[in-house]
Amino acid sequence: MTTFREKHRQAAATSRRLNLAFWLAALASYLSYSLACALTLFGISPLIAAWSGQHFASRYIWLSLAFGLVPTGIMLLAYSDARRKMRERSAGEQARELGAEPTRDNSARDRTYTNLVAEMSAASGNPPPETFVQRHDLSINASILGGADDSLALTISQGALDSLSRDELQAVIAHEYGHIENGDLAIYSQLTAILHGYYIISEWQNQQDRIHTAPEANLFDLRGLFANEQGYSYTGGILALFGSIHYLCGRLLQAAFSRQREHMADARAVQYTRHPDALIGALKKALALQQNGVRLLRPPLDRAHIYFIYYQSAQNRLLRTHPPLRERIQTWGGGDVSERELDAILFDIQQQARDQYETNPVQRGKSALTSSATYPLISLDRTLAAQHYPAPVDPAAALLALYIYHSGASPFDIEQNRVIPLETLDAARPALNTIEHAAPLAQIPLLGHLTRATATLSESEKDTLEQHIQRLIKLDKHLSRYELAAYICWRTSRHPAGNDSNYRAQRDAITYLYDYLISDAPDDDEVQENYQRLWTSSLPLDAPPHTRLDTADAKTGLQLCRHLENLRQLDATYRKALLDAIEGYYRRREKVTLPQAYLRYALQQALS
Repeated sequence: MTTFREKHRQAAATSRRLNLAFWLAALASYLSYSLACALTLFGISPLIAAWSGQHFASRYIWLSLAFGLVPTGIMLLAYSDARRKMRERSAGEQARELGAEPTRDNSARDRTYTNLVAEMSAASGNPPPETFVQRHDLSINASILGGADDSLALTISQGALDSLSRDELQAVIAHEYGHIENGDLAIYSQLTAILHGYYIISEWQNQQDRIHTAPEANLFDLRGLFANEQGYSYTGGILALFGSIHYLCGRLLQAAFSRQREHMADARAVQYTRHPDALIGALKKALALQQNGVRLLRPPLDRAHIYFIYYQSAQNRLLRTHPPLRERIQTWGGGDVSERELDAILFDIQQQARDQYETNPVQRGKSALTSSATYPLISLDRTLAAQHYPAPVDPAAALLALYIYHSGASPFDIEQNRVIPLETLDAARPALNTIEHAAPLAQIPLLGHLTRATATLSESEKDTLEQHIQRLIKLDKHLSRYELAAYICWRTSRHPAGNDSNYRAQRDAITYLYDYLISDAPDDDEVQENYQRLWTSSLPLDAPPHTRLDTADAKTGLQLCRHLENLRQLDATYRKALLDAIEGYYRRREKVTLPQAYLRYALQQALS
C-alpha cells in the first residue's frame, strides 16, 4: 500500500512538469495555428509566389502571416472571456449553471452532508464552501468550484448521499478539500479557459454539442466567417481540422495533468481522514454503479477534471481525465475487486434505496419475510458482521418478543388466547416494538445475541421460557423458517457441546441434515452433485441415496432440530468438518434467500 505522503510527493512532482508542458504546448499550438491558418486562407499561393518571384512571395507571406493570426486571436479572446466570466461569477452561480441545487434544511441526508463539510473546514483551516446537491445525478460524485471574491462551492451528487456511509461520504468530501489545499482551483480555472479556446476553433464549423455543454460554448459563432452559399467552407473545414488537432493535444495534456491531481487529492483524503478504507469503500461503490451502467449527467468536457469521478472518460488511457477506479482502489490497499464483490456491493446499494422509500418499517419487514429476494452471500456476511447490540435488560423477554413477532399473531390475539401470562407479554412489548422496526437481516445476529444472553438464566427460568416458546410456535399450527431457526438456536444452546468421536453413530443425523439442505433449494439444478459434494467434503462416510424432504412441514423442521441436538455432542473437529461442508455448499450457491440465511445462521450456531 502506498502511503499518502509518498503518493502526494510523486503526484506533485509530475504535476509541475505537466503544468510546464501544457503552457509550452499552448505556445507551440498558437504558432502552428498561425501557419496553418495562413496556408488555409491562401491555399498554395505562397508556393506559386515563391515560384514566380521573390517580391510576389514576400507580399503573400506577410498577408498570410497577418491573417493567420486570426485563429490565434480568437483562441486568446475565448480564453480571456472565459477567465473573465469565471472571475465575475461566484462559485455558487457556477454550481447552479451546472444544475446543482442548494442543500435543504429539512433533509436528514443533506444535514449530514453539511455537518461533514463544517467538520472538514474546521479540521483543514479552510473557509466553509457553499453546499449544493446534484439532485438528478444518481452516480457517486462531487466537485469543488472556485469563483469571484475567493468564493467556494462544493457539490455532491444525490447518488453519493443515498449510497455512501458517513465515513465514505467524509472521504469524498476530504478529497475535494484536497483540491483546495493543493491549489487546484486556480490551476483548473486556467485549464478550463485554455481548453475552451481550443473548443471554439474546433467546433466553429457546425457548433454542435458533441464536445461540450458549457454555457460558454456559444460565445462565438463563426459559421459565416468563410462559408459559401451552400453553407460549406473549404477553408473553414481546414481550420476546424487543425483546431481539432490542437484540441486533441490539449486534451492529452489536460488528461495527464488531471490524473495526477486526482492522485494528490486522494492522498489528501487519506491524510485528512486517516481512514483509507472509507475512500476505498466509496470508490468500490462508484465502480459497482459504473459496472451497472449508472452514469453522471453529461457535464462539460472542458470541466471533466473538476469531478471526483468522470464516468464518461475516454476508454483510451491517454485521454482519461481520471485514473481508472480499480487503480485508485489498489493504490490505497483495496486489492483487486472481483465481479462477485461488485454484485454484492450493488445489491447493498439497491437494497438501501428500496428501504429509503419504504415509509413503514414494520410493513417493510413483513414484506421482506414473504418475498423471494435473494441476497449475495458476500453482502450478507458483511452486513451481519457490522451488527452490534448492547446487553439486553431482560434477555428472556427480548427473545420471547422475537418469537411473538415471527409467530404471525398480534399481541392482542396472544393475550385473548392466554398463550402466555399477561405480565410476561407486557415485559416483552418494548422489545417487540424494537424488533418490528429492525431490518429483517439485522434480526439474524439479534437471534444469536439474545440466545447467548439467556445463558445466565436458571434452569427453571429456561424451562418456563421454553414452554412459552412452544405455545407460540403451536399458536398458528405452523412452523415458519424463522421460528425454526430461532428454536434450533435455543434448543442447541441448552445442550453443551460434546467431545464424542464416534461420528459413525450419527450417520442418520448427518443424512437427515444433508437431505434437508438439498431439499431446501427447489431451484437447484445440480441436486445429486451438490448432495455428493456435501458428503465427500465432510466426514469419511458413504453417501446414502438422497431423500426429498418437505421443508415446509413443521414435523420435518422439529426432526431436524432433534438431529442437530445429537450432532452437537460430536467432537469439535467433526462438527467443524460438517460446518465447513455446509459453508462450501452455500458458497457455491453464492446467493441465498432470507429463509435460507436464517437456516444457515442456525446451523452455524448449532455446530460451532
